[in-house]
Amino acid sequence: MTNKFRQASGKACTNYQIRQKGYMTFTSLSNIQYPILSDIEATTVKALGILNQQYSEGQPAYGIPYPGIYVLDTNKKIVGKVFIEGYKQRVYASSVLAYARKVLASN
Repeated sequence: MTNKFRQASGKACTNYQIRQKGYMTFTSLSNIQYPILSDIEATTVKALGILNQQYSEGQPAYGIPYPGIYVLDTNKKIVGKVFIEGYKQRVYASSVLAYARKVLASN
């Protein structure tokens, strides 16, 4: 399943720890080889409506989004999304891949 998922997607992520450690330090320490989106003020997270409301401004974890994914088409348009309000519940990769195939096929 992992190889099929990699073939069907690109890689990018966001990480709230970047504002605490700095972009270069975080990526070097983590040995990350793909783009990381930095949203220091949580501007994008707020605009997208995925700001985790469990944390208040000033708390170390403030600015983290709810766990989730966006599905983008080849034109980089968002055609689907899956977000969960709590970090304890997760979605299986096979379910995400099936969902992505479904929404991509309908566009």
